[in-house]
Amino acid sequence: MEHNPQLTSSEVAAMWGAYMQNSMAHCIVQHFAKVNEDTSMTEIINDTLSNTKFVVDQVKSIFEKDQHALPIGFTQEDINSKAGRVYSDLFALRYIKYMASAGTVASAAFLEVLARNDVRELFSKTSAIFMKLYNDSCDLLLKKGTFVRSPTIPPMEKAEYLQDESFLSSLIGRHRPLTAVELAHISKNTETNSIGRTFLAGFSQTAQSQEVRKFMERGTEIAAKHETVFRRILIQDGVPLPTTWDSAISQSIDPPFSDKLMMFQTNSLSAISVGGYGTAIGASLRKDLGGHYTRLVTEILQYANDGIKIMINNRWMEQPPQNVDREALRNRRN
Repeated sequence: MEHNPQLTSSEVAAMWGAYMQNSMAHCIVQHFAKVNEDTSMTEIINDTLSNTKFVVDQVKSIFEKDQHALPIGFTQEDINSKAGRVYSDLFALRYIKYMASAGTVASAAFLEVLARNDVRELFSKTSAIFMKLYNDSCDLLLKKGTFVRSPTIPPMEKAEYLQDESFLSSLIGRHRPLTAVELAHISKNTETNSIGRTFLAGFSQTAQSQEVRKFMERGTEIAAKHETVFRRILIQDGVPLPTTWDSAISQSIDPPFSDKLMMFQTNSLSAISVGGYGTAIGASLRKDLGGHYTRLVTEILQYANDGIKIMINNRWMEQPPQNVDREALRNRRN
């Protein structure tokens, strides 16, 4: 007998999220392609557009085959083709690198809970194409001398076991030097806030809604504050500060993207930050670092929650696929 299993909740969740993220990224990179003046980036931009379209088309094909409603996602209605440049070409390249990294991680993470062969093939392919895109963008950034490297530390002289619990430090007072793992997470979270701060600064001057503009201004301030916290930790530890992700933003107030798209991108960045901080808490043995991350993640969660309220109130928030409400069905019979 031929076995045709239905999509599981994990498979639906993976594809629904992939459709939303890639339809959004496709719109953003279309604008970058339109204003791009750096010919060395042309191939990477075209590859990005091809990759995001591949994911959207494949999810659409599987959903239609299984008679599953397709998400609205993001379309040409969310792009203003007449808008001029807001961000630099270098920022566009860094965004592609960041997006490719997030796509690779998300695709690989979902593979563990995917059963159907066609869905596993999709996410295996997605992971591979975005990993290649990530490496290509890294190579170009290195060639341009603009890759943002994490701090360096002296080589370890010998391996040894910990002798006592003082390695954990305390919430206040003198702290032992940062480990390479802790430095890696601080660097990654600084990068996330830097790219978010630049993105939101551009959003804040181009958003059409005053409510959205204020939300973006608040997000820019939060990102700058979190960057300052992480950089202060590095300074106190005597670690050389990495270069920043700062990129020039034009004076244009003509929005290249819809307010709906900008809000979704902002909430996606918030979700990535929450995930990054959570991972860092588990990997940081210094108690003061855990205290910082716990405090900062609470602030991001509140900000993200306020963003969701704005999206719901403006009918911009799509309802994710969910289980049947049995109680509501029973009430309809009464």
